Amino acid sequence: MHYFKSRFIFLASACLLSSICFAGELATGVRGIATRAPKGMRIDGDLSEFKDAFCTPVEYHNADLKNRAGQFFYMWDDEAFYAGLRTLDTKPANFADDGHLWEGDAVEWYFDTRRGDAFRGQDWGKGAVHCYWTGMKGTNVQARFCLRPGYLDAIPKIGVEVGSRRTANGLEVEFKLPWANFPNFNAAVDAVIALDAELCYSDGAGRVNRSFVYGSPLSVTQPASQAKIQLVERVDDSFWRQCGPVMTPIHCDTAWAQKTRPMITGVMGLPSTQKDKIGKTLFRILDLQGKVLGEFEGRVENFDPDGGFLRSVAHWPVELAVPGAHELLGIVFDTSGKELSRVAPRLVSVNMNPGY
Repeated sequence: MHYFKSRFIFLASACLLSSICFAGELATGVRGIATRAPKGMRIDGDLSEFKDAFCTPVEYHNADLKNRAGQFFYMWDDEAFYAGLRTLDTKPANFADDGHLWEGDAVEWYFDTRRGDAFRGQDWGKGAVHCYWTGMKGTNVQARFCLRPGYLDAIPKIGVEVGSRRTANGLEVEFKLPWANFPNFNAAVDAVIALDAELCYSDGAGRVNRSFVYGSPLSVTQPASQAKIQLVERVDDSFWRQCGPVMTPIHCDTAWAQKTRPMITGVMGLPSTQKDKIGKTLFRILDLQGKVLGEFEGRVENFDPDGGFLRSVAHWPVELAVPGAHELLGIVFDTSGKELSRVAPRLVSVNMNPGY
């Protein structure tokens, strides 16, 4: 009897230890996270509450940075999912009517909480929503929200809130989507949902630019294009391996006018909420057999100190990277020199044109 009792205690202790060791790990296929929101969230356009949130930069490579760069933030609590957006924009405006908000500066938002086989399915249905939110009405700061036409019964819109405010160089917008709109989903640590975030710009007219954080325009028609997002307490170093590609997106191009011998420029966006974690970034050029052709350390640029818009930039000779005959790899290290993540260029449609 004593043996069986001891054996039971040993097994129970082993199971408990195992759960502790694996607690907080990201599930297979997860590409992004949402961190726990602070108590007393207010939806007023002030993003100071998102200072420790998961952050994904977009358009940090664009030639028109002052009108294109943006940062998305993601948080959650027992009541709701929260998203934040900070943009650089000299002409914030949205002249669309209240039912077609995508035709202006806005966010096109894709969200799926369904369970079972329906999760990230090809078709939209109850528990998944395609919607839009903006901080503008015309050129006035006025927060608005609408559902996608044809899917106006996707959610009852319980407690949905949007808040916005102008900044010195752009706009800040907050979005609150309560879980009450998804009664079959239970929000809890390590629960996995799916989403995609699309930033739309209009330059004071109709939509002229669109950028996806996780997927591509396929997200419009198929929830299957969305990314798996895990609800967590905070950003952990171990999450970088899976989430690095959206935390530090890279892009490279050859400038059309140069005063030096031809050079290629590589750009890596850096998440503002993790800037103190990053020690060094590296751009590695490889041939098609995986041989390293060269490595170039990035130099950090802060192209809007007020909003903490940081990017890493490096240059290398055209002769080293023949078009169609090389690969580009971005590597991020922490302040101690430990590798955090690796990222490759996004090979999906961007902006208003198909292809990459």
